[in-house]
Amino acid sequence: MINRAKRGPYDELWTPNEALDYLVPYIQYPYHIWEPCPGNGAIVRYFGESNTVATETDFFDTDWPNHADMIVTNPPFSKKVDWIRRCCVLGRPFALLLPVTTLGVRAAQEYLSDAEIVFLPRRIDFTGKKAPWFAVAWFTKGLNIGKQINFAPIC
Repeated sequence: MINRAKRGPYDELWTPNEALDYLVPYIQYPYHIWEPCPGNGAIVRYFGESNTVATETDFFDTDWPNHADMIVTNPPFSKKVDWIRRCCVLGRPFALLLPVTTLGVRAAQEYLSDAEIVFLPRRIDFTGKKAPWFAVAWFTKGLNIGKQINFAPIC
């Protein structure tokens, strides 16, 4: 059973536009995004309400919403393996913004063997304090990027 109530120290880091700018070149249009972890609504604002289905319900107990083509979200980092597993079970395209260290998590590796990862050219400042302390990447499946390892160009 997944303990969804307990939160880790890095679970409320909102997604800056810069992180999304690096993902956009890999998304095929037209698209309708499911944002199952909307937090402060940054991803919904970025892609627009007409292109985004945001849900506040428990992702692990929610069916795929109508009119959604893919998941784009920045899930709670303390639950990253659970999110990767659930996205793989759903079997639909997804892009999860996660710490690069996710690659070293044995429990995540079995789900990432065919993932296409977009490494960002710089660390993302989630806090606005101009001191990002870890690197993140977009962990994707179903976007048909063409290569497993991708380095996003500097925007």
